[in-house]
Amino acid sequence: MLTSSRPPLAVMALAAIAVASVAGAESTPISTHQATTHVMRYHLALPVGWSARHAWPVLVVVPDAKREFEANLARFVAARGARPYILVAPEVLSCGGARTRTADQYAYTPAEWARLGGGDDFAFDEAGVAAVLSDVHGHWNGEARAFLTGWEAGGHTVWALALRHPERWRGVAPVTPNYQRRGLAPAAFSRNADRATLPIQPLRCATADPALLRFTDQQTALALNDARSHGFRPQPVRVVAGTQHGPLPDAVLAWCDSLRGARP
Repeated sequence: MLTSSRPPLAVMALAAIAVASVAGAESTPISTHQATTHVMRYHLALPVGWSARHAWPVLVVVPDAKREFEANLARFVAARGARPYILVAPEVLSCGGARTRTADQYAYTPAEWARLGGGDDFAFDEAGVAAVLSDVHGHWNGEARAFLTGWEAGGHTVWALALRHPERWRGVAPVTPNYQRRGLAPAAFSRNADRATLPIQPLRCATADPALLRFTDQQTALALNDARSHGFRPQPVRVVAGTQHGPLPDAVLAWCDSLRGARP
């Protein structure tokens, strides 16, 4: 697994050759990097056939409270098939409950933990994800605006990233998400005009523990109400038939396809 900061052009060229050489394969390797201008690490999977000749859609993927960043990303790689998405999993801090900055669930070194600064996980994630998106745009020709998804406790991260900076996103799909206004004091909600046109489609699994679904349904309703009261226009929750609790990569990718006007 490659770990780097700014990827040298030679590395990028080799990556392009390696990906192109497996055209027709169903998956590509996941590599690990550190943002050029931030301590945030991220995992990345280029699409089959990647080259620098044109721009590629980007999907940022946030896991649940287990923080299995690479394993969760691998589920999207498997579901992606021949679709053109660059898949990215930044190691955000806010995708959990009361326990955050759990060193055993991250790749950060002790020295990097010391550089994380104060206790505002959402400020760290906001700046870190911006740096990651800048890297993906600059190094791998990802489109300027990315799609965003995350499930269960990852909803804390997804709602905050979307409602604080709608201008960064092409579409947002929270999946059976948690929401407790973390990182979203009233002044934190964006007033950018893009908030009224940002596509937000909450997705929900069809089958899970009933108590869990009641809990997430209540929190999703609060998130939708808060979003609408601050000028966003999210869609009603869509239950994905036949699915169990999880990140729903097939449904997320299909929804992204629909926004792009593309076929799977």
